[in-house]
Parts: sequence; C-alpha cells; structure tokens
Amino acid sequence: MTTTYREDMQLEAPFTGTLHMPDKEFRVQGSPVLLPDGQAVATILWHTWAERFEVLDAVGALVAECRPHGFFRRRYPVMTPDGREVVAVRPGGWRPFNGAEVALARGRSLTIRQVSAWSDRTFEFGDTVGLVGRITPTTRAFSFRPDSYAVELLRPELSALEAISLAQTLRVIARHQRAAGAAA
Repeated sequence: MTTTYREDMQLEAPFTGTLHMPDKEFRVQGSPVLLPDGQAVATILWHTWAERFEVLDAVGALVAECRPHGFFRRRYPVMTPDGREVVAVRPGGWRPFNGAEVALARGRSLTIRQVSAWSDRTFEFGDTVGLVGRITPTTRAFSFRPDSYAVELLRPELSALEAISLAQTLRVIARHQRAAGAAA
C-alpha cells in the first residue's frame, strides 16, 4: 500500500478534526499520521527501546523530537530542531495519566483524564475552559497493533503538531507502563 502525503498542511497551525495514528508495525521504523481521507500529514519515527520518537513532516523533514529524561519521574519534552518546546509531559507519580502535567509551547497547560480505569488507551484532555480533545483506540486491546489511535481535536486550541506530540508521548508512556508491569 502506498501512502500519499499532503504537503500543504501547516502542522503548527491551529487544528480541529481527527488525526489517525496507526500503531508501529513490526520491523518498520516509522508510522504515518493520517487525515480521515487517508492522506498522510506526518510520520513518526520510533526508537522503542529508548522511549524516543521523532515527528517528520510530509516531505520527511524533522519537525519535532522527544528525548525523555529523568529516572524516577521521567519527563517527556518534545522539541523542535531549533530548541523550541512543542509540548512537555510529566507523568503523575502514582497515577501516570490522571496526574500528568502537560505544558504547551505558548505557556498554557492541559489536564489529562484517563477515561477508562482498566485501559491505558482512552484519554480526554482539556484546559480551564473545557474539553479540548480526546484520544481513542481504533483497534482492540488484544491485537497485534494495540496502540492505534484517533486523536480528535474539538476546539482549535492545539496545532496538529502539538496533538501528534501529545498522543505519541502518551502512547510511549503507556507502553513503558505495560513493559514495567510485565517485568514485575
């Protein structure tokens, strides 16, 4: 299957709508970020063991990267190549998602709410005004690609790049939590 890219989309412009983020396929380093019509607007390059990722635009240029740091309470900053922060997520101490601190580039913050108590795959996020968006799974939990998501932005409070970065960071944290649980 050939992926067609929409090169005219401005990833840093305010966005409303849905972005589809298929899970990483085995032995494939990247996964596309798709509009509902199937056109790709970005690619996520995964570095699974290091919990890092990069976001490339439609022409393959690096637009953001996440390099987590910290040992006991990790911080996940997503930065542009010129050093600007896109989003920074710091998981909560006891409850990684509901207690998460999310800082956006323009000095704003979001709160994360894990919608399902038993699943780490459905989230809502908002600000002091109300709900900004939600992240929902597009596959079953017990599938070969459980971390395929739809990111729906209800208000133009975030850019597509911020939404992609936030969803991918939550996906990395969820994978880390599952791996830590399996190792225990």
